[in-house]
Amino acid sequence: MTPNTKHLLKWWAVIIIVGGLLLVGISFGLTSALRRGDYTPVIALAVGVAVAAFSALRSRRKALTLFKESSPDRAIAFYHSSTKTIPNGKALGAYLSAFAAVLYGQFDQAREELASINWATLPPMYQGFETYIHSLLAIFESKDYSRALLLAEEARDLSEASKNVPGVATSRASHDANVAVCELLTGKSSPELLSRLDRASRDLPGVAPAIPSWALATYHAQAQQSEAAERYMSIVRRLIPHSILLRDMQVNRGA
Repeated sequence: MTPNTKHLLKWWAVIIIVGGLLLVGISFGLTSALRRGDYTPVIALAVGVAVAAFSALRSRRKALTLFKESSPDRAIAFYHSSTKTIPNGKALGAYLSAFAAVLYGQFDQAREELASINWATLPPMYQGFETYIHSLLAIFESKDYSRALLLAEEARDLSEASKNVPGVATSRASHDANVAVCELLTGKSSPELLSRLDRASRDLPGVAPAIPSWALATYHAQAQQSEAAERYMSIVRRLIPHSILLRDMQVNRGA
């Protein structure tokens, strides 16, 4: 069992135990209330579940909305505030904030976020987060695509965990997409690679589809396939209208 799998299983064990205890307590309370003919707890539970579901959906939508802003400031503030109460939340907040900063071309800010965490003390998956950001910096700041590919593969390896653990499959898909982006940028192109990136541009969560969409738009623009390039760039504009990805695309077109 990999260190990442052990780490994630500990998280889920705590969630399951706490959730189980809460479920037992709630079930006992509901049963007692129903025996008395009191339906108030049932109504309260239904309202609570609805509110929790709405809050989760609202939080996800808010994160997407924040990337419509002209700067990453509000997204960074949101990530720091929303992760501070969870285990290793400071590291997760720094990683997500660095990701947002890179997408807006604020590379120094991204490095500052990474520098605020001692990644070596954390499980390998967190070191994979850090390495992933360095891969993005190599893509968008230094344009060193060969180095970006090496870092992308390293980040994927560091994040390896059992696919049976919830959330791991999504994480793996994101890392695989980043590796594919770097492969395309280094000149490796094939129908299979383009198909993988197309799926990533449609299936990844949040604003993550913007990066494979940008890579595909760049590829098609260089091949003088303007219609395909515009189709993928429209995804980037929809998700992050003020992103450096769009500025890079203009430079590539000018070249």
